[in-house]
Amino acid sequence: MTSAPHPVGAPTAGATPAASTTGAGRFRPELHGLRGLAIGLVVLYHIWFDRVSGGVDVFLFLSSFLLVGTFLRRVDAGRPTAPIAYWGRTFKRLLPPTAVVVLATLAGVRLLLPPERWMTSITDAIGSLLHVENWVLISRGVDYYAAEEAGLSAFQHFWSLSIQGQVFLVWPLLIAVAVLLARRLRLHARGVLGILFGVVLVASFAWSVVSTATQQEVAYFDTFTRLWEFAAGSLLGLALPWWEQRAERQASRRVRRGRRRAARPGAWSASSFPQPVRVVMAWVGIIGLVSCGLLIDVQGAFPGWIAAWPLAAAALVLIAGTTGHPLSVDRVLSTRPAVVLGDISYGLYLVHWPLLILYLAWTGKVRAGVLDGLVLILLALVLAWLLTRLVDTPVRRWRWANAQPWRACAVALTCLALALTPVIGAQQQLLAGQREAQARAVADNPGARVLDPEFTVHPDANPAAAPLPSAALLPKDWAKGEEGCSGELAPRPDVEPLPKDCAVVPGAPDAPILISTGNSRMEQFTGSLIPLAKKNGWTLITLWKGGCVYAPDAQVSPECDDWSKAARTYIERVSPDAVVLHSTFLTPERKEVVTPGLEATLSDLTGAGTEVMAVRDMPRMPLNQADCVRERGEDSPDCAPPIPEALTAERPDAALLAQQGDGVHPLEVNDLVCPEDVCRPVIGNVTVSLDADHISWTYATSMQDAVALRLRASGFAW
Repeated sequence: MTSAPHPVGAPTAGATPAASTTGAGRFRPELHGLRGLAIGLVVLYHIWFDRVSGGVDVFLFLSSFLLVGTFLRRVDAGRPTAPIAYWGRTFKRLLPPTAVVVLATLAGVRLLLPPERWMTSITDAIGSLLHVENWVLISRGVDYYAAEEAGLSAFQHFWSLSIQGQVFLVWPLLIAVAVLLARRLRLHARGVLGILFGVVLVASFAWSVVSTATQQEVAYFDTFTRLWEFAAGSLLGLALPWWEQRAERQASRRVRRGRRRAARPGAWSASSFPQPVRVVMAWVGIIGLVSCGLLIDVQGAFPGWIAAWPLAAAALVLIAGTTGHPLSVDRVLSTRPAVVLGDISYGLYLVHWPLLILYLAWTGKVRAGVLDGLVLILLALVLAWLLTRLVDTPVRRWRWANAQPWRACAVALTCLALALTPVIGAQQQLLAGQREAQARAVADNPGARVLDPEFTVHPDANPAAAPLPSAALLPKDWAKGEEGCSGELAPRPDVEPLPKDCAVVPGAPDAPILISTGNSRMEQFTGSLIPLAKKNGWTLITLWKGGCVYAPDAQVSPECDDWSKAARTYIERVSPDAVVLHSTFLTPERKEVVTPGLEATLSDLTGAGTEVMAVRDMPRMPLNQADCVRERGEDSPDCAPPIPEALTAERPDAALLAQQGDGVHPLEVNDLVCPEDVCRPVIGNVTVSLDADHISWTYATSMQDAVALRLRASGFAW
């Protein structure tokens, strides 16, 4: 194994395996170069081809190969596995370069990205430092609302390092338990470990195939779909030393018997394979690794069974070993450039992605060209070398920290605390500024209240106050319930599969119940009803599904149809006093249509004694007004488009609603969102739109007084 700096748990420089250690304890120059090649491919594919190479999978594979070798040497020597000491050494190396890059990237985000990207970046920075960024990305990727936030994260590449860090925590424990069990039962430790990793490989591989086929966007970042790659590397780490020792014993016996001359030093043979076969084997592996990202849609197909391609390619190189042939892969991977690339591979992976994302954001480009891409690569190489030379290597070779496991752990924890402190501080500063502004919102940010003819400016109003919500928090300004549905209000999983869609704003015991149901646009409008429900002592239940109107008696889409039927079952069981829903729908083409199946929906609800607030849909904007305001200013007419023409005509559901009687209450608020048929980006010092399709929760809340008057005029009584 290599003694050069890297993030995968190799022994420190100068470590010499005892005579009883496995063959994996020796220095493997081809492995070191292979790691550098894998990360080099990642960089090239990201910057020039906008593709994923499969190099990260090789990196994970090699990580576990090296990790197992580290513990096998201890097992062979009869020493304790000492997982805590391993954690200290490993995270002492990982965290300092990570902390430097995370803080530098946040500084770049602050300088180059718009404010609405700041809070998301801070969340990613925390996830990266804590090695849970893959789960942060999963949460954001499957979150309909987070998906509205545009732009790739400058921290997205930390997903793989997060999975690696999680494995570095769990694998030593698994190995320690397996070795302890083997020693107690007097079994061979390698055999027990082989069974353990075999079980993990089969279970994770099966889940990876299923998950990739059904939810690939989740599977790509899922720790459990990637464990089989670590298990495969671990099994090779167990098997290859055994194979080496077996081949060496056979060669020694032949030499003693005079059948064959001893091999010259350095010309190690992993097996009885002839040297030419091993040379070809290694080159096949390299060609397979390099071509993987070009021939396969790695980002769209991994990590299912196809991920075995780059892993098999890497395995071929490792199995071929050191051939000593002048045209061999190991000779190429042992050259000075390959060794240097292997030395800085961790730093290169850390710095290349934020450089690329910040550069593209700064220039407005979609992809780097030939020349600027070359500059980015050269800059990434220089920064990676500096990071390795100034941070990685000194910490890795720090004698005081290496002397005792507790010292290494202390260094890792101190580094983590020092990095998290400014990141969390920045997060709290943004939140504190928002809270302070909200405390003065009545005076400084009246929002829709300024449209009331009787409105008067508050005597303490600050004319220089910034609009709410702040630009940094605008992407998070989604309406939400206060707690999940529980008790009698909890959906029944067998017939009401709505656990993620059901939330409650609780009222008094036995309070009347209002259910808000529909898509994310209904969700945002409900921001005006939540304070009214609280004020009048009602319980408000939210049943929202992004992209789905409530239409249980119509065919919208398979996913929405299933959700609507489950929501109807829930509504029938809860028997609310009132339901609020959209009775019209403004299509993405800005045409207004009656919600499918509306007549049957209204009849079902009113027939059960439930009153209905029938809300006319709200505008969709032809642009993101927040972006327009940032680029051109709040007063630019380009940022204030006219209301969609369809919403200026008579409601298409007017006749149908009139036939329903007193139990249905038509409600329209488009004059509050686009007064005088102009959709201004800021009204009453409150940002109206969260994005092109949704009003902000803050603005919806400011509409509560006007909504209360209109409900009362329609005959609805709280």
